[in-house]
Amino acid sequence: MVKVADKVRSLYIKELFDYFANKGEDVGMIASNSFNFPIVMDGEELFLEVVVKVPKDGGDDNFLKRDTYADKVRDREERKAKADAKKKESAKAKEKTE
Repeated sequence: MVKVADKVRSLYIKELFDYFANKGEDVGMIASNSFNFPIVMDGEELFLEVVVKVPKDGGDDNFLKRDTYADKVRDREERKAKADAKKKESAKAKEKTE
C-alpha cells in the first residue's frame, strides 16, 4: 500500500507541478508532497501552496469526509443567512423608531 501511495503521490505532484509551470507560474518544490508559487491577488503578494496527500485509510471514510465537509459548509451558509436576515430586520426596526 505504501509503495503504491508513494507512486500515486509522485505522479500527481508531477502532473500538477507541470500544469502550473506550463501556465507560467514560478513553481518550486518545498517538500516531497508539496510545491508553491507566488501570486498577487487584490494587490497583495501571497504564496499558493499545493499539497498532494494519499490517505492511508481508504474506502468509505474518504466519502464520509466529503459529506461531513459539505454539511459544515451548508450549516455555515445557513447561519450566515440567518444572521444577515436578523441584521436587516434590526436595521428596518431601527429606521422605524427614528
